[in-house]
Amino acid sequence: MSRWNSRDIAALSADVLRSDPPLPNLLDAMDVDAPSETPVNTTPDPVSSEQTGLTRAEGLWFEDCGLIIQAENTIFRISRDWLALQSPIFQDMLALPIPVDAEKMEGYPFVRLPDTAEEVSVFLKALLCYGFFEAHPASTTFHILGAVLNMSHKYEVAVLWKHALTHVSHFYPTTLSDWDQLDGKSSEWQDDLLEEPGETSPIIALARRLSIDWILPAAFYHVSRFTEERVLLASDTLDLSDKILCMSACRLLEAPSVSDVLDFLWSPQVIDGCLSPEMCTKRKFTARRAAEKKRKRDVDEAPLMSLRIWEEKDWEILQVCPVCLPTLKIAHQQARQSLWDRLPVMFNLPDWAELKKRKADALK
Repeated sequence: MSRWNSRDIAALSADVLRSDPPLPNLLDAMDVDAPSETPVNTTPDPVSSEQTGLTRAEGLWFEDCGLIIQAENTIFRISRDWLALQSPIFQDMLALPIPVDAEKMEGYPFVRLPDTAEEVSVFLKALLCYGFFEAHPASTTFHILGAVLNMSHKYEVAVLWKHALTHVSHFYPTTLSDWDQLDGKSSEWQDDLLEEPGETSPIIALARRLSIDWILPAAFYHVSRFTEERVLLASDTLDLSDKILCMSACRLLEAPSVSDVLDFLWSPQVIDGCLSPEMCTKRKFTARRAAEKKRKRDVDEAPLMSLRIWEEKDWEILQVCPVCLPTLKIAHQQARQSLWDRLPVMFNLPDWAELKKRKADALK
C-alpha cells in the first residue's frame, strides 16, 4: 500500500468537514490541552450525545479515552494516540495544525469519518479485539472480510491488510497445484456469497477496486461457473465490461476448453506400447462420451467446466492397461496446466508471472 500524499489527506479531511452543522477537521482539537491564542470564551460549548441523538457503539466506547468518532449515526470513543499508532494516515492527520475553535462532544474532540458505521465498527474491532479478525486459516465472514479489506487499504493498516489478503489469496490461488489442493473446499466467507443467487460477484468488484489483481483469474473462473447468465447480467456489483468478460469466458470454459482438456482420451488413438489396443481404445472412447455429458448445466448444480470435467474417480472407471494409464495422466495434467496458464488472458489480465509478482509485493 502506498502512502497518501498531502493532497489526499486534505481531501479526506474535507470529507470529514462536510456535516450539518459543520464538524471539525479529523484532527481539529485532537490535543485537548493545546495552547490557545484566542480568548477561552470563543470555544464552542461541548455537545452531548443525548443532544445529537447519536448512538454509542456497543463495546467501542471507552470512558478513559479522549477521541470521539462519528460514522453515520454511531459514535465511538477511543484513544487518539492509539489510533495514530495503528494507521499512518491518521498519524499524518494528527500532525496538521489544530484550530482553537474546534467543536467538541462531551468535552472531547469530536470528528466524523465518511465511512459507514458498520465498516468503522469492524475496523476498530479488528484492531482492538484479539481473535476478532486473524489471518487464514482463521474463520471469518464476507461482511467482516470486505470491511477489513476496504478500511485497512484506505487507512494503510498493513497488518490487517495482509491478514485480509491471506484469506482471498488462499481461496483464489495463482497456481494450479494450489487450486487442486482446495479440491472444491470453500470457506465460511465464500459460503456467505453463495447463499443468494448471483452474490459470487462482489469478490471481483472488491478486487478490482483495491487492485488485488492476482486473485481475479481464479475468481472470474469461480463466478463463471456458479453464476447463471441472467443473474450475472442483473448484478449491480460488476460493471458491464466484467460481465462481458465472464460471459465470453464461460463459453470458452464450457466448450472449446473442455474439449482441449479431454483430448487426451482421443489422441493418440493408440498409445505406443499399449498392452491391449482394442480394449484401451474402446474404454477411452466410452469414457470420453461419459465426460461430455458433464457439460450439461443443471439448474441445481454448477457445471464442472474445464478444470474439473475429469475427476479422480473417473480414472478408476477408465480401467486401461498399465502402460496407457500413466501416459494419459500426464497428458491430462498438461492440458489442465495449459488451460490454467491461459486463464489470465481469457479475462484480459496480465500473465501469471506479473500477477504473482504483484501478490509477492503486497504480502512481503
